[in-house]
Amino acid sequence: MNQNTNLELHNILQHYDLGDLLDFQKDLRGFVNTSFTIETIKDGKINKSFLRRYKSSIREEELLFEHSVVNHLVEFHSLPVACIYKTRQGKSYIHLYQSDADQNGVFYAIFDFLQGEDRYTWVDPECNDDEVISSAQTLAKFHDAVSDLIPQGKRSEPKIFELLTQIKNFLYECPRQNKHTIFDNYLLENIPLLVDNVEKTLAILSQPEIDQMMQCIIHCDFHPGNLKFSGGEVSGLFDFDWSKIDFRLFDVALALWYFFASWKSHNDGALRLKPLILFYETYQNWLTQCHSIPPLTAIERRYLPWMINASNLYVMNWTLLDYYSKDVDPQEYLRFLRHSVNFTRWFENTNQADQLSRIFE
Repeated sequence: MNQNTNLELHNILQHYDLGDLLDFQKDLRGFVNTSFTIETIKDGKINKSFLRRYKSSIREEELLFEHSVVNHLVEFHSLPVACIYKTRQGKSYIHLYQSDADQNGVFYAIFDFLQGEDRYTWVDPECNDDEVISSAQTLAKFHDAVSDLIPQGKRSEPKIFELLTQIKNFLYECPRQNKHTIFDNYLLENIPLLVDNVEKTLAILSQPEIDQMMQCIIHCDFHPGNLKFSGGEVSGLFDFDWSKIDFRLFDVALALWYFFASWKSHNDGALRLKPLILFYETYQNWLTQCHSIPPLTAIERRYLPWMINASNLYVMNWTLLDYYSKDVDPQEYLRFLRHSVNFTRWFENTNQADQLSRIFE
């Protein structure tokens, strides 16, 4: 065990009634928060749970938003979502300061451990048909479950339309932050393509009828890496810390991009249309049988191709922000950036917007 981490976890557990720490293992899959699978023992019984140390930039109001969504899903709906353990003071998180000079402190929360297999990450997932069907149903059930929720707190990230403008401005700023790596060289070559793509997307998604589309709480990070599976079924849905209120269509589009944008060298960035159609039709069919919210409307379907394109820009923006704010491997992040650029080329050069429109109409 790492002694510093061991002491940190022991200190956190003093605020809970979960017993003594037996063992822990760091989760190596995350890019944003730091998480651990922990084992505790109380009254001779061993319990496994999931402890998260939140990123330093998290705000308390964002934590309240996430936890109110999770608590709502656990209490009122049958989705496979892990409950949040309460502290001895009855809160869903703790806020600790590392030293007297620490101005911001660190937030922690402990979740129940979800059963099932971690089969995928967000990179290069290829789910089988049963997993695609179950995942699409899970997203539909999630949207239905949170449609009536008035959450606490607020996520600070802007909605996708406002964010697209920020992405465009940030692309212009990137050359000033040049680290002189292979990542930077590739980005500089492709900034004109990306800026042009953002401008086209903004123009198309700025039509007045867009305002008629449904807005609700969205997961905003729904991909196979945030799901656990048992057989062909989703057995766990997690990582709600990106959740916010935005267009429902954006959540669907982002899921389609995450699930079906190929990472294979011969067609990197291209959408795999056969499983995409299966996911889309399953989502629509499940909500057709549900009376709380409708399936995607005609207006939503009309703009879905360009919202998928906006989703690609959204993930690309994370790649840029993470790369320029951290000491990361340029080669690893170049793979992420190239994936987004390849999608942009595929989407624009092969007239995919029209083909996708015919599918969704």
